[in-house]
Amino acid sequence: MPKQRLLEKLVILFAVTAGLHVHASQMAGDALPLRDLNPFIAGFEIPAALPSHIDFNHRNAIDVSYTISNISLDQQQGLESAMADAELHRWQFTITHVFNSRWSIQLELPYQSVSGGSLDTFIENFHHDFGLPNGIRNQWPRNRLLVDYSINNQSLYHLENSTSGVADIPLRAGWQFDAHDTHTTALWFTAKLPTGNANHLTGSDAIDAALTLSASQSINDHWCAYEQASLSLLGKGERLHDQQRESVVSGMAGLSWMFTHSLDVTSQLNWHGPVYGSNIRMLGPATQWSIAPRYHAGHWQAWLAITEDIAVDTAPDVQFQFALSHEF
Repeated sequence: MPKQRLLEKLVILFAVTAGLHVHASQMAGDALPLRDLNPFIAGFEIPAALPSHIDFNHRNAIDVSYTISNISLDQQQGLESAMADAELHRWQFTITHVFNSRWSIQLELPYQSVSGGSLDTFIENFHHDFGLPNGIRNQWPRNRLLVDYSINNQSLYHLENSTSGVADIPLRAGWQFDAHDTHTTALWFTAKLPTGNANHLTGSDAIDAALTLSASQSINDHWCAYEQASLSLLGKGERLHDQQRESVVSGMAGLSWMFTHSLDVTSQLNWHGPVYGSNIRMLGPATQWSIAPRYHAGHWQAWLAITEDIAVDTAPDVQFQFALSHEF
């Protein structure tokens, strides 16, 4: 498969460049806070990567991110059919405050838009240049918005007009119960408020809750590993509520390599279980793979992440995230 060949090339590149033994006096930052922006999934609380380390020396952090997600899928299974031809843009402002060496809180303020977008041609060329499949993209109109789910030819959800607005807002509390020089572990509690709109794909119109275990390990001066596991309890939403599940599990695993004192490269897998009781592939489990260079300068970090649906046709074809964070 073309995606497997690309992954093999990147693994080889990591292995070869690791042999350079570039000195690094600091470890990489936390795992990348990436999420599945499938329009059917994005309104639910499936936690992105959360920090495992609480730094009492820098009691506040501000993160600003902008994510573009593009999806073109048309799937049928039995009496069910689903179509998602859309582009999501998500702006997110995240504030973290540390109370002491154990406890911190985090507030996300997201704004999300759904439209036909403008990146279809760019993404087709991107896939072609990297030897990745374009699926049915070449057969569809460019930059069209059409999201639909039907059973027995009866549409239960349909959207073809652009929407935008404040998305659902998560509020989190983190407890770091394991803190060492080489490994840290934290437990996070999340409540997601229904400030978005289920019909506009900016929320679920329900309160969700999640419990997340986040961990990281410093392997040596160059390498750091991350893991996360979450259980989300989903309130009964207004979109496809008869198909929606009451809970979903999710996880993350990542690896960062410090290329220089100020630059690391992070590779990360994100996975979640089915959100709906459906046989449609894009409504079931999804696995995404991301790679991101990250630049460190004092208390600032900036990164660009590229995310692909490594489990083909389960998530958006590609996502790009630009982010900037500052600790003080």
